Amino acid sequence: MKNEITGTDQFVRREIEKFGIPYSEQGALNPEINKALKGASKQGGKGIGKPEFVIQNGDYLIVIEDKKNNDKLVKYDEKGQIDKEISSLKNYAVNGAVHYANHIIEKTSSFDEIIAIGITGDEEYHNIQPVVVSKEEGKIIENILPKLSSLDKLNPDSINEWYSVNVLKEIPKDQKRIFELQNIAKEIHEDLRNYASLEGENKATVISAILLALSEPTFKTSDLIGDSFKKDGDRILEAVKTYINRQGVMPQTKTAILINKFSFLTTNVRLNEINKTLGMTPLRLFTDKLSGKVIDHFKENTNYDILGNFYGEFVKYGGSDGNPLGIVLTPHHITSLMTDLIGVIPNDYVLDPACGSGAFLISAMNRMLKTAKDEAQKKHIKQHQLLGIEMQEKMFTVATTNMILRGDGKSNLQHADMFTITGEEMRQKKVNKILFNPPYSQGKTDKTLTEISFINHALDMLIIGGKLAVIIPQSTMVGKTKEEKEYKKKILEKNTLELVITLNKDTFYGVGTNPVIAVFEGGKPHPVNKKVKFINFEDDGFVIRKHIGLVDDGTADEKRKFLFDVINGDNEDYTTKFMVKSTIHAEDEWLHSFFYFNDEIPSESDFEKTIADYLTFQFDMYAHGRGYLFEEGDNEK
Repeated sequence: MKNEITGTDQFVRREIEKFGIPYSEQGALNPEINKALKGASKQGGKGIGKPEFVIQNGDYLIVIEDKKNNDKLVKYDEKGQIDKEISSLKNYAVNGAVHYANHIIEKTSSFDEIIAIGITGDEEYHNIQPVVVSKEEGKIIENILPKLSSLDKLNPDSINEWYSVNVLKEIPKDQKRIFELQNIAKEIHEDLRNYASLEGENKATVISAILLALSEPTFKTSDLIGDSFKKDGDRILEAVKTYINRQGVMPQTKTAILINKFSFLTTNVRLNEINKTLGMTPLRLFTDKLSGKVIDHFKENTNYDILGNFYGEFVKYGGSDGNPLGIVLTPHHITSLMTDLIGVIPNDYVLDPACGSGAFLISAMNRMLKTAKDEAQKKHIKQHQLLGIEMQEKMFTVATTNMILRGDGKSNLQHADMFTITGEEMRQKKVNKILFNPPYSQGKTDKTLTEISFINHALDMLIIGGKLAVIIPQSTMVGKTKEEKEYKKKILEKNTLELVITLNKDTFYGVGTNPVIAVFEGGKPHPVNKKVKFINFEDDGFVIRKHIGLVDDGTADEKRKFLFDVINGDNEDYTTKFMVKSTIHAEDEWLHSFFYFNDEIPSESDFEKTIADYLTFQFDMYAHGRGYLFEEGDNEK
């Protein structure tokens, strides 16, 4: 049925025309499909079925039905299956599309799998529900997939990736590449331990030095021959110095810290001696392994912080090297999310006051470079607009290397404790965006080092109207102690809390931290009547895969888009289960769970479950001699 009056067909047609491939309306692209649609009328008679749109996209046949109203997307039967009643086929988009897909599969020999899509609404508010209909061992299978926000993922360039992730349940291509790099890190971690007996800190230092050396055009891996006169470590350090000078890295005090940190490469005997098993020095082995995919990664300017993840791999089994100071490396999908939440743009001056390996600065830089107007602005961004503070020398070395490898010649990183740097000093540097992940758990021994105290001091570093996004444990937003509650009060006196997002509990998989993101506007006291957005984003599309870790299940992009649409007011189709708006006080728990009230009407099954739970509880009490609790009257003893 045509929806030309409502604009539904026009919207769908525009989406399809982006593909640049042939499609048909109210019919099919070839005689075989047309023949199969005879007798496929949704009216239940012998008429010809006429799908709204049919697309042949490479090996994929796509059948689309659309409806004007968003409440006409899909109807399920009592068993939770797509309903096949005639009224449902006529009135619901998904049901109609699946009906046509079933007919084509049953009546043709060329198609044993079809992507059936139901679409409702218009360009502004719509639903897109794909279902893969296939025939397996003579039986029709209907696989209901996650909703789409547009048809973009089904275009010729993207459909294979979409299909492999959503239907075949494979890992997304970009994550496969990340896992390749992580496997290299694991391999090198073992090599560093087996052939050089190095601890976590020095492992990261070796990798940093080699990556800098590999970036120097005059450096040749083939020169690492285990010469006892000019050792491999000497050659690597020489290349590092040359590269740093070539890049014009300033100031010299920063480069001196790096060179001093790398100097042990020239004196460590095991690193420089030819290993009989390897037939080369360990330094040559490590350099060979890093010279391909790893060094190429830095040239591509991706969000993925490979050096930080190498460091994370090195300290994972290192006992005391990383975690006593609360070092928790932030996943790259979170650094990217936070960068987008505060809307980093090319004119911004971005600070990470506890920068660790520099992951947030990398994410900010990549977003800024994408929309920079010219090469001059890109150069200015790299050399002047990315600032970081890091107290630990080992992490400072990793962060500095990270930024140099990405073209940050000036290196605006300070080797310091952020609490020794005044807010005024940073405001003079025009800091208007802050992204950070403060060290966890330090407040257990020093009340001035709680996560909320880091936030309070960081906010003082922002110019008025600047934005800060921070990722912290949920407990930080609760304010359990008197000191924490006082900090929350101070923060609201000078700054505005805009939103708090509760994240997936597995975000820091293996660490056991339930995180949230908080976004503040600096220098503006929190208005008493301001409603803060509290969001439950635990279902973010990332899941734990055995032996792999946290991966995108194929829905992450869509769920992230929905998050931003809701935050920006572009989508009001959400429940309080997802977002609650409320005024706040310092004494409140600044969390979605604190303000959320389940206002959904309980279903009959909910009622039955509650009764069953109560009867189970009652039986248990009687069985344990506490039946008196259910007797009428005063049971106090």
